Amino acid sequence: MRKLFLSAMAFAAMMSAISLTSCSNDDDNTGNGDGNGGDPSEMVELKGIIEGTTTLDANKVYHLTGTVTVPEGATLQIPAGTKIKAAKGFDKYILVAQGGKIEARGTADRPIVFTADSEDATSGYWGGLIINGKAPISGDTEGQTGATEIDNNQPYGGTDASDNSGVIEYVQLLYTGARSSADIEHNGLTLNGVGNGTTINNLYIAEGADDAIEFFGGSVNVTNLLAVNCDDDMFDFTQGYNGTLTNCYGVWESGFASTEEDPRGVEADGNLDGNGPDHKHQSDFTINGMTIANYSDTQSMQDAIKIRRGATAHITNALVAGTGSVENIIDLTDGKGGAGTATEISLTNNATKLTSDAIKSDAEYPNVKIEDGNTGADAGTFAWTGYEFGKTNVESADIPLEITSEVTLDAAKQYYINGAVHVKDGGVLNIPAGMTIKAKEGFGNYIIVERGGKIFAEGTENAPITFTADAADAKAGYWGGIIINGKAVISGDSKVMNEGATEVDNNILYGGNDNSDNSGVLTYVRILYSGARSSADIEHNGLTLNGVGNGTKIENIYIAEGADDAIEFFGGSVNVSNLLAVNCDDDCFDFTQGYCGKLSNCYGRWESSFVSTESDPRGVEADGNLDGNGPDHTPQADFTIENMTIENLASGQSMQDAIKIRRGATAHIKNAVVKGNGAIENIIDLTDSKGDAGTGTEIGATNEASNLTSDAIKAKAEYPGVKIASGNNGCPTDGFGWTGYSL
Repeated sequence: MRKLFLSAMAFAAMMSAISLTSCSNDDDNTGNGDGNGGDPSEMVELKGIIEGTTTLDANKVYHLTGTVTVPEGATLQIPAGTKIKAAKGFDKYILVAQGGKIEARGTADRPIVFTADSEDATSGYWGGLIINGKAPISGDTEGQTGATEIDNNQPYGGTDASDNSGVIEYVQLLYTGARSSADIEHNGLTLNGVGNGTTINNLYIAEGADDAIEFFGGSVNVTNLLAVNCDDDMFDFTQGYNGTLTNCYGVWESGFASTEEDPRGVEADGNLDGNGPDHKHQSDFTINGMTIANYSDTQSMQDAIKIRRGATAHITNALVAGTGSVENIIDLTDGKGGAGTATEISLTNNATKLTSDAIKSDAEYPNVKIEDGNTGADAGTFAWTGYEFGKTNVESADIPLEITSEVTLDAAKQYYINGAVHVKDGGVLNIPAGMTIKAKEGFGNYIIVERGGKIFAEGTENAPITFTADAADAKAGYWGGIIINGKAVISGDSKVMNEGATEVDNNILYGGNDNSDNSGVLTYVRILYSGARSSADIEHNGLTLNGVGNGTKIENIYIAEGADDAIEFFGGSVNVSNLLAVNCDDDCFDFTQGYCGKLSNCYGRWESSFVSTESDPRGVEADGNLDGNGPDHTPQADFTIENMTIENLASGQSMQDAIKIRRGATAHIKNAVVKGNGAIENIIDLTDSKGDAGTGTEIGATNEASNLTSDAIKAKAEYPGVKIASGNNGCPTDGFGWTGYSL
C-alpha cells in the first residue's frame, strides 16, 4: 500500500501527491444530514497509511478511494464541518489501529459527515469506521487479542481498560456496511477492544448494512447515539464488552426492509459467537435511556432486546415503541447459553404488534421487568442531526394553557406552545431533559410562570432542553419567550411591598418581599428565535425574570437569534450563571427596577452578519429603577457581574455601548472583556438624562475592541472604581460546549 504523508507540517507539500479532481454538483450528496463541508467542486483523494499527525482541511471535501489506516503513533485529526465522501466498495474504510488515534471533533452546528460519493447510494455502499484498542476482551487468558473481522492482520484487545484511541463527537456515518461475504461485513462504527479513555458522543448512523454500532469487548462509553434504518442490529455487543451506552435511539422507518434473517434492536453475546462460555471477561454492560422503535409495515423485528451466551445486561429507562411488529420484546434464551442471571432490565412496551413473548426466558430473571413509566431516550439531543422524528409518527400535543397542579410533559411526545401557557399559583410544569418544545408563531405564544407557580426545566449537558420555533426558516421575534414572575423585592415608592405589572400582560403581577422565593429550576436550557412584539414598547425577551427570588436556580442558559433582549431582570434577587447570548436584537444583558443579584460567567456576542432593528443596542444596560421614573424609589438596582465578555463582530452594526450603567443603578463588574472588530461607540457609559450611574459603581474591564468610535469611559462625575485596564480574561468558554454553538 502506498504511504501517504499528511502531517500538519507537510500538508502543503502533500497536495501534489493527492489527486485533485473536479466533481459536478450532482455528486454533492449529503445523505441524511449536512456537515456544512467545503467546496464540492474540489475533492482531495484520501487513502493510504497516515504518518505523524494529519489534519484535514474543513474547507475541502475528501474522496475516500481506498483504505485509510492510522497506525500506532499516528493521529488523524478531522475538524468540525469536514465532509468525507467514500467511493463504492468493501475496501473503502478508515481503520484506527492499536496505538493510533482519531480526533474527529465536530460540533452541533458543524458536524463531521462520512457519506457516499453518489446520490443514488444505498446501505452497504462503502465500509465504515473501525477503531482498534488495547482494552480487555473475552478470552481464555488475560490480555487476549482478537483479529479484525475485515482484516485479520489488524489485532485488538489487551490489558489497558483506560486505553485512549481519541475523540469522536458530532459525527454522521451514512450508507456504510459494505460486505465481502455473508460473514465478513462492515458496521457503521466498529469498536474493537476500545478503552474508556476514548471519548465517543453524539453519533448519527443511518442507512447502513449490518449493525449501526458493534462493540467487540473493550470498555469505551458512548453517549447520544441515533441509529436509523440499519440493516441488522441497532446496537450489538459481544466478546466481553464492559462499558456504558447512554441515551441511544434506534428506529426503523415505515418503508424499511432488512436483508438479514434476525434483525434486532439490541443483540448481546457474552463472548465471541458463543464459543467461549468459560472465557474470562464476559460481557457485563449498561444501557441508560434507550428507545427501540419499529414503524416498518413490512419488516418484523426478531427481538427488541436479545441478551444471550453469558452476557449480563443492566438496562434502565428503556422504551419499545412503534406500529411495526416485534416478535419478542425481551429474549434471554439461546442454544449456546442464555443471559447472565444478574441481568436487569426495566422496560416499557408501547409497541402495538407483539407477535410472541413479552419476556422469553428459560430461567428466572427477577430483575427483568416490563413496567410502566419509562420514557426512553431523549430525542431532543439529536436535533443537530437534522433527522425528522416526525417520520416515525411521534405524537404531538400542545402544552396546556393553564397549569394549576403538577404537570409533567411526556418525553416521547412533541410539544408545542400554542397560546399563552400560564403556570398558576400552586402549579408546577416539569420538562424532562432532552425535550425540544416548539412554539407557534406570534406574540401570544409564550410561557409565563406566575407568582407561586414553578417550572422545572432540568436539562443536562448531554440532553439540554430546547425552546424554539416550529418553522425551519424562523427568525428573531418568531414567538414570545419565557417569563418567570416571583415574589422578590422590586423598586418602588412603597416601604412595605412593591408590585409591578408584566409588560406583555398587565393583569399578571410580580414582586413582593421574599428575596428567597423559589420559582423552580432552569438549567441546560436553549431559547431560540424569541422576542415577538405587540408594539415598539411591548415585546418579549428571550428570558424575562420579574421579581424572581434567589431560591430559584438558573444556570447554563443559551439564548440566540432573539428580538429585544436576551435576558432582562426586573428587580428580584435571582442569581444566574453560565449564560451565552448570541445575536439578540437589543441588549445582551438588561437590568432594571431594583435588581440586586449576581450574574456569573456570561458571554454576549454579535456575529459578523448581525444587524439590529433597535436604535441603541448594547452589551449591558442597567437602570436603577423602572424606566428612570423613580429616582427616589427603593431599592435601586445594585448588582454584580463576574467574568463577562462582550463581543461585536458585526461588520454593519455598531454597538451603542458595551456597558451602560444609568438612572441610579450601581454595578459591580469584575473581570470583563470587550472585544471584536465591529464598531463600539463607548466601552463604558455612565451617563443619562434621567440620572447617571450610582457613584459606588465598580467596573474592571479590558478593552480589546479594535473599532472604538467614541469614549472608553463616558462619565460626568468621578468614578474611582471604574477602570479600563489590561489583565482581564472575561468569561471562560469551555462551559458552553453543550449549546452546540462554536465560540
